[in-house]
Amino acid sequence: MRAVLLDALSLPAWNPAFLRVTGQSEAGLAAPYRITVRPGLSGVLTYEADEPGHVRMVWQVPGFAETADWWLDAEGERTLVRHHFTHQGPLARVLREAYQGVAGLRLDRLRRVLTG
Repeated sequence: MRAVLLDALSLPAWNPAFLRVTGQSEAGLAAPYRITVRPGLSGVLTYEADEPGHVRMVWQVPGFAETADWWLDAEGERTLVRHHFTHQGPLARVLREAYQGVAGLRLDRLRRVLTG
C-alpha cells in the first residue's frame, strides 16, 4: 500500500486529479515531481512525510494547492486506509463543490489498483 502511495509516477492511474507526473521513480522527501492536473494546469508535487503509518503529499498549480494525508493502519492481514486533504487558493474556492466525494473516489480507485 505505502509503495503505491510513494510511487508518484503511478498517481494518474488511480488519482483522478492527475493527468501526468514526471520525475525520479523512487519518492524522496522534498524531491519535486512535475505534474499536470485536470484541466491541464502544470505544477509541482512533493512528499512531506514518509513514515510507516503516514504519507503526506503536497501539490501546487497556479491558484490551487492541496495537502493530502494518507494514514495506514494494519488490521491483521489487511490495511485500513484513511485519506484527508485540504485545499488553498482562489481556484480551490471556485472548485470546492467539484471536490465533494473525491476522497472516496481516490480510495476506491486505489483499492482497484491494489486488488486488480
